[in-house]
Amino acid sequence: MIKPGTSWIAWDEPLVISTDDAPGSTAFRLARPLGGLVDAQARSPCESTTDVAREARLEELASHLEFLWRFACRMGVGEAAAEDIAQEAFVVAASRLDAILPGKERSYLVSVVVHMVRRERTRRARHEELKGEPSAPAGEQPDSRLDDARARRLLDASLDALDDQLRAVFVLHEIEEETMEDIAHLLDLPPGTVASRLRRAREAWKRATERLKRGLPVSGGRRP
Repeated sequence: MIKPGTSWIAWDEPLVISTDDAPGSTAFRLARPLGGLVDAQARSPCESTTDVAREARLEELASHLEFLWRFACRMGVGEAAAEDIAQEAFVVAASRLDAILPGKERSYLVSVVVHMVRRERTRRARHEELKGEPSAPAGEQPDSRLDDARARRLLDASLDALDDQLRAVFVLHEIEEETMEDIAHLLDLPPGTVASRLRRAREAWKRATERLKRGLPVSGGRRP
């Protein structure tokens, strides 16, 4: 269940979702992020649309699940958590489908994922403070797998040096290969702001990568 908090408003009506691979259904409470790409004229999350149109929009939302998973991973959460975040973002968007402006579905999903990533990282940081640093996995691995693992750790560590605003733009452009125009649309930002953030992100990422390759620490750039 999505719990209401300072950044969420919960609706009283439950949204029931049935899955083909499991009998029965699961009830969720309707929730939405404050602000964002929601039609200000929408009075209810249950406004009428034709069944065909709604089905098409739900399929559109579902088509972005893999992208949302990759994006959440690169924004600093583990793969399992990223899967949960992607699915939860879909549930949130589905519950507000009739209030999301047509053509803004992907942007809305990204905004929800950004919020949930911050929430997950905060939760995980508190957990790790209590648990302590995890030990490195034992056992030998083939050289190619070690190289891949080292490259990924280097990328993840260098991305950790970027604050969320710079990281989102960097991940979308350099890893997901989104155009500047698309990023401006996804993050609801002016093109000039996207260009400025990408330039600063590249500079910060390059500095962090050079320090890491020399075995020097880098400070995290996340904002609360």
